[in-house]
Amino acid sequence: MNPSPGPLRHTLGVLALLAATGLAVALFTQISDQIHHGAFVPEEYFSYFSIQTSLANVLALTAYGLYQLQSATDSPGLLGLRHALVAYAVVTGSVYNLLLRDLPPEPGGFVSEIAFPNEVIHVIIPVYLVADWILSPHGLKLPWWSMLWGLFYPLAWLAATLLRGELTGWYPYAFLDPSSGAGWAGVGAHVLGIALFIGALLIAGLILNRLYCRLRSGDQVSHTRTLGAKLAPRL
Repeated sequence: MNPSPGPLRHTLGVLALLAATGLAVALFTQISDQIHHGAFVPEEYFSYFSIQTSLANVLALTAYGLYQLQSATDSPGLLGLRHALVAYAVVTGSVYNLLLRDLPPEPGGFVSEIAFPNEVIHVIIPVYLVADWILSPHGLKLPWWSMLWGLFYPLAWLAATLLRGELTGWYPYAFLDPSSGAGWAGVGAHVLGIALFIGALLIAGLILNRLYCRLRSGDQVSHTRTLGAKLAPRL
């Protein structure tokens, strides 16, 4: 029988559910606003990396929050999924705030006056996910190959996006469009830079996870030795 979760896990679970709810509200507001203005194009909206990973975050945070409220142990699957989603969130937040935030709108493009959905998706959720990964206890050690698994989705998304762009002429992000800027050389430079950034984030997440597990193991060994010393005179 699994031990009951303590106050920390209860707190983390509630925060995860609140984050999932806030993100869902942001996505719903954004979609509703575009529908209201006749600007919602589902096949384009759901092609954005930030939107796809946000939908994954809603599901993962909901599952993570409910699990934290019910169990004192970690789920290997949820831990591995969170590891990847933290990296994706940092990338989407960084790309948006460094490359896309101040870009002028395209002629005829839809620009909403409701700003909070973008702030939730590209600022609040990335900050929350990083803080949660740093502050939450890690009871399981992730294998190194989980980094390769974390790279699979971004590479698959990129391949599908470039193929679709070649066929339709539409790209979700301007820096992926070879017809603008520096052409394919510019696209390649951005892709390489983002891929290296994702890889570095995944490595950092793994290092932190293993550090937590090593410290946790050390604490358990120290506690066992102390308890043995106390019991020795009685034996």
